[in-house]
Amino acid sequence: MRSSREMTNNSRASNSGVVISVRGSVVDMRFDAQLPPIYSLLRAGEKNQIVIEVLAQLDARRVRGIALTPTQGLARGMAVEDSGGPLQAPVGKGILARMFDVFGNVIDREAAPTDVQWRSVHRAPPPLVRRSTRWSGQDSVAHRDDS
Repeated sequence: MRSSREMTNNSRASNSGVVISVRGSVVDMRFDAQLPPIYSLLRAGEKNQIVIEVLAQLDARRVRGIALTPTQGLARGMAVEDSGGPLQAPVGKGILARMFDVFGNVIDREAAPTDVQWRSVHRAPPPLVRRSTRWSGQDSVAHRDDS
């Protein structure tokens, strides 16, 4: 399980931190070098299998995040690695009629689509003027029997 654009840019300089508190799926971490921005994806655990999204910057060195995977085995003092970007999902015609997990991994036993773009899940929606519903009033007419 890597995806979400291979956990964003691995070419960025490494930014490591330490877990200071684990309360269920809420994890507090300390970063001495650089504080990760809100919505950054962090990885922890022996095999970097625990994925955490930053939700708040508590002060100049601490962030609070929510674990997107089980936190079993996560403990105070464990290393945390900043992926350098937010959670991303595939978009485009190549994803139509396909199934993905929250990290953008294909779960329908088909090959991963190649003709897709990866965008942040926190990206602002397009303006209403650019949206298309292709809806006709006949599709949703409810017939009531008032007798």
